[in-house]
This record gives sequence, structure tokens and C-alpha cells, in this order.
Amino acid sequence: MTINTNNILNNLNLSLTKISSPDKTNDNTTDKMMHDNLQSDMLQSQQEILNFNDAVGYMQVADGVLSNISKQTDELNTLSVASNNGILSNDQKSMINSQMQDISNNISKTLTDTTFNGKNVFSSNFQINDTNINLNINNNIDLSNQDSILDFQKQIDSKRSDISSFMNSANSNIDNLSQKVVNEANSKSNFEQDIANNVNDINKNNLQLNASLLAQSHNTDILANSMKELLG
Repeated sequence: MTINTNNILNNLNLSLTKISSPDKTNDNTTDKMMHDNLQSDMLQSQQEILNFNDAVGYMQVADGVLSNISKQTDELNTLSVASNNGILSNDQKSMINSQMQDISNNISKTLTDTTFNGKNVFSSNFQINDTNINLNINNNIDLSNQDSILDFQKQIDSKRSDISSFMNSANSNIDNLSQKVVNEANSKSNFEQDIANNVNDINKNNLQLNASLLAQSHNTDILANSMKELLG
């Protein structure tokens, strides 16, 4: 009985070629580079998502504070109008001015004390990727001048508009990056599976080859013993 190992050898050589041939893209060195690149891309995308999440958190804090300051500024404007009423007594005007000063002091304290990750939100820059976020606010309000109060209100409205625009952009980037991470993870998984399949093919063909060689050796021994018996 003769067992032909040519097919097994051909299969083994084909599997070896898939992972070791220097003119193939899945050469061992190239495999490692491709795997490392996929891993690096995934880590970079994940870090960018974390950065955008930090920025969104920063902006949410800022917008919440500015929303309250906007209400206080509206109150300042209302009190400013009231203080110019000619029928008010000096005591009434003094009381209104005291209220306005308290509100102004509270606004200044809020802007000074609001922090995010140890950084003052309204007096420092927040850098994310190529975007520089600047929410510096000039709160030198002239309480005796209604135009000054209105200008401050416009400044608050402008900052909130910038925040809204940035958050929309950041959330869109997070969605895109999240999908990118999923795609990169799938590519990495498929790539690793291809390599695993090639290695499995090699192991399988090696086992078949060894089994075939063993069978041939066994048949040769049987034939030799038969010849020996015939020859006496």
C-alpha cells in the first residue's frame, strides 16, 4: 500500500507561504507592523474620544454657570431700569444699588471660583486636539450704566452660542470616532483571525504529513518482514 503525500505537502507549503513568504503582505514582519498599526490607531481614536468627552464636560460646566449668570444679568438690567425711576426716594435707590452690587459681586465670585479639573474655566484656555477654547469673560460692569450691563449680557450670550456650537461639533466627532473604533476593532479581529487560521492550517497539515509518513514507514516494515519470511 502506497500513500501519496504530495497533496499534503502542497497544502503545508501553501499555508507556510501565507504567513512567511517575503513577497506577501502578511509576511511575519509585515504582519506585526499591520497589527501594531491597527492597535495604535485604535488607541489614538479612543484617546481622542476621551479628550472630546473632557471638553464636553468642560463646556457643560461653563454653560450651566453662564445660564445662571445670564439670569442674574437680567436682574441687574431690571434693577438698573428701576433705579432710574425719578419717583424713587434716595433710600429706595440706595437699596436697589446695594442689591445690584451684591449681584455683581456674586457674578465675579462665580467666574473666579468655577473650575474644571483644577483649571479656572473662565480665565484659562482649554486645548483639545487643534481647537483652543477660550471662555475668558470681562466682568467689569459699570452698574451705573445700563449699556455696560447690556454689553455684558451680549458677551454672555456670545459665549453660550460658542459653547453650543462646539458641543454639537464635539458630539459629532465622538460619534464618528466611536464608529471608527468599532471598524478598527473589527479589522484587527479579522486580521488576527486570518493569522490564526493560517497557523491552524499549518498545524493540521503537519499532523497529516506526520501521520502519512508514519503510515508509509509502517507499511514498509510490513513489506520488509513479508519479504524476509518469503526468503526464509
